[in-house]
Amino acid sequence: MGALNAVYNKTIALSDDLRDLNTPHGWSGEAATAAAGKVNQIIDSLEEHAAELAAGRRSFGDTGDAITGVMHGVREAEALAAAQHFTIGDDGVVVDNGPPAGIRTDQQEAVARERQKIAAELRERVDQVVRSATDVDADFSLVLDKILSGHTIDAAANDNEHTSLAGAGNAGDALGSLTIPAPPPEGATAAQNAAYWATLSEAQRTRLATDRPELVGPRDGFSAKQRDIANRVLIGREQTTLRHDRDELQRKIDNFPRTGGGEIKLNDQRDFDALKSQLAALDGKLHGLDQLNQRLNQPADTPENQKYYLLGIDGREDGKAIVAKGNPDTAANVATYVPGTTADLATFGDELNRGDAMHREAVESGGKSTSVITWLGYDAPDTLLNAGSESYADNGKKALDGFQDGLRESHEGTPSHNTAVGHSYGTTLIGHAARDEKLAVDDLVLIASPGVGVDHASQLNMPRDHVFSTTADKDVIHVTNFPRLPGGDGMPGDPLGPSPTDPEFGGRTFRSAPGTTAAAPLDLPSVAAHGEYWQQNNPALRSTGKIIAGQQP
Repeated sequence: MGALNAVYNKTIALSDDLRDLNTPHGWSGEAATAAAGKVNQIIDSLEEHAAELAAGRRSFGDTGDAITGVMHGVREAEALAAAQHFTIGDDGVVVDNGPPAGIRTDQQEAVARERQKIAAELRERVDQVVRSATDVDADFSLVLDKILSGHTIDAAANDNEHTSLAGAGNAGDALGSLTIPAPPPEGATAAQNAAYWATLSEAQRTRLATDRPELVGPRDGFSAKQRDIANRVLIGREQTTLRHDRDELQRKIDNFPRTGGGEIKLNDQRDFDALKSQLAALDGKLHGLDQLNQRLNQPADTPENQKYYLLGIDGREDGKAIVAKGNPDTAANVATYVPGTTADLATFGDELNRGDAMHREAVESGGKSTSVITWLGYDAPDTLLNAGSESYADNGKKALDGFQDGLRESHEGTPSHNTAVGHSYGTTLIGHAARDEKLAVDDLVLIASPGVGVDHASQLNMPRDHVFSTTADKDVIHVTNFPRLPGGDGMPGDPLGPSPTDPEFGGRTFRSAPGTTAAAPLDLPSVAAHGEYWQQNNPALRSTGKIIAGQQP
């Protein structure tokens, strides 16, 4: 590459000499015409040469970079195979060498299923390496064919009086750029996404995040660094879209039919109120995005364990956002906080404050390497009445499960200690994800839970002594009845389940401050107590921080 760069730079430097090759003023006749033709041939030849050098230089560099990514994919696949007692043959065949010795009889079936899953992931990684290598080879061969056949640029079509070798070089450089292999289709698993991502170099990842942010931002299994780059582009797009929608809505309100006195007709009042409600919702989302942008605007030298990473953003409906404090790909302790009823994009800043409080407490508890993710990746119930329905949890459980799988896939080095923390209806979502999807976490923390969809902690697919819960004495959740709403068949279902703090539930409880009372001096439960678990001196916050840090509450 060094020799190629030197030749290219020497060629580009000839631009000044070309400007001096014009036919002398006043010279005409056959000799002058022949000389002019010769000059044009020299210029065209140098332009083609510059373009070929640039195309070769770019394609060699891109190919070397792409091969680095492919080799990284090979090494990751081999490391995963070795760690799980598999072997990948030279022909790409995945061989299961059997589970470790000492597996109990009652665990053999579960271990066999897990090994089938690992084998499938390894085969996907091998296939992705082959796909990426084939793509690189095809791209590089295409560029070489154009160079060798003299089809980089059509130099004869240029105006030689104003020629630019640098311009020809730029055209060749663009032609020599290799494409980045397309990611798996939308809806791919975190393992499939990670297998693809492993075959890209760091430069390719960043380029894809910058050029195609919609393909990178929402992908579970891609690295947090590039998801953050992509989603910071997408948040700007969301703001532009919402502002446009707001302007259109305001125009409809301003032009809404009125009486001669400027009043809204009684028959039209409902439609007018609906427009005003939509406007208020848009204003709320825009305010939430503005607050989020302010939070994301950190100094460039912010330490990695204090930096915010935007892992998801969606302005549709009530809005969704996912933000990590601390890089989850490198942190030793990773917690995902799932908010509950009424959480949306407009109030996301309040939820992020709770995530920050847990991050601070975990660090102070000894978990210096910690990432806490505030995950509003589902449509939370808008009201307490809606919170009696399981539908929100059922609609969001796969998204939470895929996100957790993605955290496992994108994590670097020793596997992290992962915790899912839910509040209110967020615990219901976590419970359904753990029950039905086998959530890939080490601990569950259930705060102020109305029920998690199971009768006993053992039904959450993890040791029951890793299921923690707390509810304040004065939390209104104690006196709120949460029957399920009628389902699609019109028949009511069962309750959400017992409180995880019930001794018969089988998990472990930890203490919380009693909470604010209502209607003093009657000492009644209050709505305020339902949101006080993150106050600085609340023992519930201290215990949650300890659990996130891998300690006992």
